[in-house]
Amino acid sequence: MKLLTHETQWRGGETVIAFGMFDGVHLGHAKLMRTAAELARENALTSVVYTFSSHPMATYAPEHVPPQLGTRPERIAAVARMGIDVAVFRPFDGDYAAQTPEQFVQAFCEALHPRHVVIGFNYSFGARGAGKAQDMIRLGERFGFKTHVVAPVELFGETVSSTRVRSAITAGDLELTEALLGRPYVLSGVIRHGKQLGRRLDFPTANLAFPTGKALPPRGVYAALAEVKGRVYMAAVNVGEHPTAPGGAPAIEANLLDYEGGEIYGYHMRLRFYWRLRGEKRFDSLDALRSEVLANREQVRSYLTRRDLAPQMAKNAIGSEKN
Repeated sequence: MKLLTHETQWRGGETVIAFGMFDGVHLGHAKLMRTAAELARENALTSVVYTFSSHPMATYAPEHVPPQLGTRPERIAAVARMGIDVAVFRPFDGDYAAQTPEQFVQAFCEALHPRHVVIGFNYSFGARGAGKAQDMIRLGERFGFKTHVVAPVELFGETVSSTRVRSAITAGDLELTEALLGRPYVLSGVIRHGKQLGRRLDFPTANLAFPTGKALPPRGVYAALAEVKGRVYMAAVNVGEHPTAPGGAPAIEANLLDYEGGEIYGYHMRLRFYWRLRGEKRFDSLDALRSEVLANREQVRSYLTRRDLAPQMAKNAIGSEKN
């Protein structure tokens, strides 16, 4: 997939454009992008995803930007998996936001030469979101493209949306989150030194700082798969801080099952979350905490094995990344 930072960088021919913020790239987003990719294949055109490099609210009221479901690299990777040819991750600034719906359409038509445009049922565009689906249909007739409005995707009787995914994450329902996204929720970062509590319990952990601006599950213990140094491990992951041994900043601590040792500080780790075992709680002693960790490790192993995820560890391994 070719990545552009502005629509005017396009130097190719006619296109099919899918519009949206695509935070999280959930089942609804996937349907929209697959529609664009299919139209492009059927008509020998180039499929394009047109989105923004940051949330539009960051321009007007940064304090009201909702927790994001994916970092920029994660969003790019998710779009690429949809079979899209070109992705435009455009900056969103004041001048751009001030365009009328007609100016917005004229600008992308001059740059990307669309024959088809694909939007969601609730897509809005132009200054203050004044343009709606019917306006895109009308302007398409004027500027020479056909508009395809994709109906909402429903799961368990409700529409799939980024807001619903965010609510599932903050409620700790990682199984619903996985169903809405079509894949497990991911947190990732560079492994750093923690407060060494895991070593005191004889279960060293790989620690990540809390990511800035990303949706986090509530504090507690989770079953996850951890990808680090080209291998995948089952992991019992603690999100928060151990109230039994307070001190230090909250962190994401992954206790890697079957880890054979070796230096991992400074390497990138990717955690795929599947299930919440329990909330955060205080134990009377480190011995009691250690017994709980042992029990949690077996719960994680049992859950991931029951879901037939453990055998995928070798197949899902990724390359080694060092910061």
